[in-house]
Amino acid sequence: MRIAFVSPQWNQMVNSYPPLGIAYIAAIARQEGHETAIFDFGLYPEQPLDEEIQQIAAWKPDMVAFTSMTTSHHSIEQIAAAVKEELGVTTVIGGPHATTMPEVTLADPNIDFLVFAEGEGVFRDFLRAYVSGLHNWADIKGLWFKDAAGQVVPNGRRPLIRNLDSLPFPARDLFELEKYPLYAPNGERMITLLSSRGCPYNCSFCFKGIVGRTYRRRSPENIVAEIKGVIERYGVRNFYFIDDLFTIDVRSLNKLLDKFEAENLDIRFRCLARVDRVTPELLKRLYKNGCRQIHYGIESGNPEVLKRTSKNIKLEQVVQAVHWTDQAGIASKGYFIIGLPGDTEETIQQTIEFAASLPLNEAMFSIATPFPGTRMWDDLLRKRPELKYTADFTKTYYYTSYLSDIAPFLNVSEVSDEKLSQYAVKARHRFLEAKAQRLYERSFGKELGDTLWKVSRNDMVRSLGHSLTTLGLFGKFKRNKERGEAELWT
Repeated sequence: MRIAFVSPQWNQMVNSYPPLGIAYIAAIARQEGHETAIFDFGLYPEQPLDEEIQQIAAWKPDMVAFTSMTTSHHSIEQIAAAVKEELGVTTVIGGPHATTMPEVTLADPNIDFLVFAEGEGVFRDFLRAYVSGLHNWADIKGLWFKDAAGQVVPNGRRPLIRNLDSLPFPARDLFELEKYPLYAPNGERMITLLSSRGCPYNCSFCFKGIVGRTYRRRSPENIVAEIKGVIERYGVRNFYFIDDLFTIDVRSLNKLLDKFEAENLDIRFRCLARVDRVTPELLKRLYKNGCRQIHYGIESGNPEVLKRTSKNIKLEQVVQAVHWTDQAGIASKGYFIIGLPGDTEETIQQTIEFAASLPLNEAMFSIATPFPGTRMWDDLLRKRPELKYTADFTKTYYYTSYLSDIAPFLNVSEVSDEKLSQYAVKARHRFLEAKAQRLYERSFGKELGDTLWKVSRNDMVRSLGHSLTTLGLFGKFKRNKERGEAELWT
């Protein structure tokens, strides 16, 4: 059987890296002996629908499987309708939106089956039942379907996969890897991978419906085998561990680092971490084994707003962790959310200034958006029970590239939409300004650097910048700026 896997367009942006979730499901289908193809339309946000359908139809699939986020589900609805009309094949859907709103999703006449939550085991059993002709759908926990009358049959949730080593490696060869704009700071290609699943924390803005809150980690041997396979096949030595929490289990992480050292992998990688799950010793060891950037979820610079997110971290821990990371030689990126419940103009300004005060190499400022399946959404729904999923959710473009304005979607703060949009841009400019000031201070020392930075803000001096650089006055600063994170990554 030929199975086409479809990942839809994103709103206003190109997908930065391959959707590993659908690559794992495709690998399962391959193990079952089926031909597979992945159509990641997230790479082509401007491509017309008819061209997408032509590509799928040209491959002549017997089944089409979709994955979808709430923000992109409207696109899936359009593709599924066209696929049914054009090909008439069986359609299946999984992913966050399907798991959050299974009844509504499966009520679509163009969707035949729904894989609820973690999908590999469910999809494997579904394929076996489909091919065998048994069609014992009710026996496959986690597979939702429709009865003879077209009514949705909810079929529960399958237990989480305990042994992640039992899964095949994701089918990366089905992607156009060279087209994803994911690179290391030195310009070399980077590839994503997952070493674990699950997160035990309960942040108000986060969705845990797919992999749950039970933390499960792959064995060091299994992880290293995948890394070696990627190096051998693609010649890539830069990796991005996209686990929710790469550093949560320090004992297991140290075993993985032991394996890195034993295998002498010579890789560079970035990962995500919590500020309360790192120590100076761990950071030094991470650096020794190739870690060159850590991403921290910081969220807010106001203690009360931060507390309401249930993040369970303190600002003192943020300051400590970012400084420890800097001292270990590892670059850091901070994620901040403005417009959280309880946010006022004053607290948003506190968040911006807090971000500017930290020795972060990068900062991302997004606007709080209550997605279905999160506690933030549930809280909003209690206040506004009339809210339902509509095509408007495609507008939930919560991150700004700072090249264009961004409008908040379902504003949950105490600040107007217009002000939130302005603060999103202001935050970015303020952070870059503070980062430049730190670079002056590192290049010339605090006193002289601070003075030169203040001088550089003068409009007349800016107009003379080229001449001053030519004279060599700011040569050292320019060299440091150009090296940037590329030097840190070596």
